Amino acid sequence: MDKWFNNNTFAKILALAVSLLLWFMIHLDEVPTTPTITAGISSKVVERTVPVQPYGLDSNAYVLTSLSTDEVRLEIKGQRSMLTSIFTNDDYKVLVDLSQVKDGSNTLPLVPDLPSGVEVVSMEPSMVTVNVEKLGTKSFNVNIVPEGEPSAGYTAGTPVVEPSSPVKVTLPEGQLDAVASVQGSVSVKDAKDDVIQKKVKLQAYDAEGKVIENAIITPQAVEVRIPVSQPYTKVPLRIQYSGQLPDGLVLSSVEPNVKEVSVYGSEEVLAGIQSYDQTTLDLTQFTQSGTSTVNVDLTAPSGSEKIEPSSIQIKVTVSPYDEVETTTKVFPNVPINLSGLGTGLESELVTPKSGGLNITLTGSRNMLEGLSGDDIKLTGDLRGLAVGTHEIKLEADLPRFAKLDKASNSLSATVKISEKAEDATASPDPNSSEDNPSSPDPSPAEVENGKPNTDPVEEQNESNTEHQDPSQQGSAATNRGSVNNNDNNSSSGSKSGSNP
Repeated sequence: MDKWFNNNTFAKILALAVSLLLWFMIHLDEVPTTPTITAGISSKVVERTVPVQPYGLDSNAYVLTSLSTDEVRLEIKGQRSMLTSIFTNDDYKVLVDLSQVKDGSNTLPLVPDLPSGVEVVSMEPSMVTVNVEKLGTKSFNVNIVPEGEPSAGYTAGTPVVEPSSPVKVTLPEGQLDAVASVQGSVSVKDAKDDVIQKKVKLQAYDAEGKVIENAIITPQAVEVRIPVSQPYTKVPLRIQYSGQLPDGLVLSSVEPNVKEVSVYGSEEVLAGIQSYDQTTLDLTQFTQSGTSTVNVDLTAPSGSEKIEPSSIQIKVTVSPYDEVETTTKVFPNVPINLSGLGTGLESELVTPKSGGLNITLTGSRNMLEGLSGDDIKLTGDLRGLAVGTHEIKLEADLPRFAKLDKASNSLSATVKISEKAEDATASPDPNSSEDNPSSPDPSPAEVENGKPNTDPVEEQNESNTEHQDPSQQGSAATNRGSVNNNDNNSSSGSKSGSNP
């Protein structure tokens, strides 16, 4: 190795190699740039159309209504590669600061926001006129509009909105007065149960029903429930009784846990239901005094869909007869029903003129308090009665726990029976003056007065009846019944409810 370093030829070769290496290193940066590289770093001027972007507006106080221009023409320069390929259109912006605007018109400078290395040569326009309007807020109740129809026989009720408080509508103050309502819509088509929607979008409408697009509503959506149900009617619950209590026991009180029931069905069926009387309490199940609770299932009336509640509880108190507090109660003007009239005849209640009698019942105070005149039925039997005026006995159908007081124990009424008008025309009365020559001719006075002679006694009776006060007529009928039958406990044609 030492021989190589001492050899002159090897030293010369090594020196040449180092010299060449140094020369290449020194002259490397002086190599001329190719035309392609020279074109990439040369400057270029281009035009761009850039949109104006507002910022800084207090959206709680103002709304931007207009800009005099929404785009700007820019002349920019920079390296060719940067202008043509590196940056996209989104990198070129022209901004307008709205943080200091006032209500109305404002003229503000435009500020370009360009990528680094790009310069603005010119900008047209350099200013913009901005119009802003102050916002106002007003509260409105929400109106939910059901769309479509529920299933046949069902109806949609009043929508329930949550939150129930009014919503706030924000608009430029000049547009607030145009808001007529805030509405949302919910479909109830073919529904049979309640319709619930968690988010119903709200919109503001003007008086013509057009949507106000720029209205800001807070909250934007609400939860809505629309009840859907069948038509129903609420009717009083009337308890019927069957069987008898043991001797010496009477009903002291009967207290159902509900006073009314709801019957569902078509409107035609519901129109004929005035009360629910299909609940029967069997008295034979009570064998001793005391209080007990009975569960009773309810059945929907014929033609109806359902009844609510479907079952009830009845609290029944049975007491010894001598321990029950008895009282009397008057039921005014209980209607009289006439039945059994023969074919071709018609009847007219002469007395009482009012068509009803005052009935006094005796029984347990608690039981009588729950009764009404509808619980008493007065019936007159006209079977076998011919044309003429008749005094008939009335039959009283009473609840089992009540009986007629002595003042009402004998009931009667006066009824006038006649042939129907069409039958009388077809078959003239054989006793008429035309067919009966023996009938006396009217007197000259009767001919002069234009009316036939009448029986003075009959005329007086009719006159007394017409001028008699309805209450007096009822009392008169009752008094007549008392004259005919002084024994209140005897059979008088009336049916008194016995103590169970």
